Amino acid sequence: MQPLIIDLKGKKVVIAGGGRIAARKAKVLDAEQADITFIAPEFSEEVLELSVLRGYRLVERGAVSDDFAEAFLAILATNNREVNASLVSGLRESQLVCVVDESGEGNVTFPATVRRGNLQIAVTSNGSSPKLTRKLKRELEEQFDFSWISYTEFLAEYRELVKRLPLTFEEKGELLWQILEDRYRLDEEARGEKLEELLRLKERLIS
Repeated sequence: MQPLIIDLKGKKVVIAGGGRIAARKAKVLDAEQADITFIAPEFSEEVLELSVLRGYRLVERGAVSDDFAEAFLAILATNNREVNASLVSGLRESQLVCVVDESGEGNVTFPATVRRGNLQIAVTSNGSSPKLTRKLKRELEEQFDFSWISYTEFLAEYRELVKRLPLTFEEKGELLWQILEDRYRLDEEARGEKLEELLRLKERLIS
């Protein structure tokens, strides 16, 4: 399995299932602004609340393979092993498919993810030990605290400024390496001073 970061904004995601696991998968995608549809004979309160809150579509019946014809990502999360197996057999090999109760039947798994602003860290054991995955996620959440949110915003701002400077590739690289020192993550004042220093450099180079 090869990890990939995929932009799902506006992409059609169809979830077969209306229970707790289906809701959990939708919550993982919540920040991605995907176009999500749930298909199930009945829906849990959690799914109904998500639908109202996020505008997700609900189709109240059992899913069939044709429901996934236009899906960028298909998530098979019914509570019936036979139904999931039957649905996946009718999907195209080129589709992205997550089968929640038998990951080997699909080609997509959802890693445990830690998000801190622009920083995103994903970890998976490829199904060998979900408990290990949860343990590592907790450790990463402690290691990468919320200070990384403002720090990664600073990194993005600084990089955009550096990209526009009339410098060589090597000179720009040196400037970007400098701000990886931990003090810039921990000290907001140091970040401000570094930005001011960069703006003064820009003025000298342009004048």
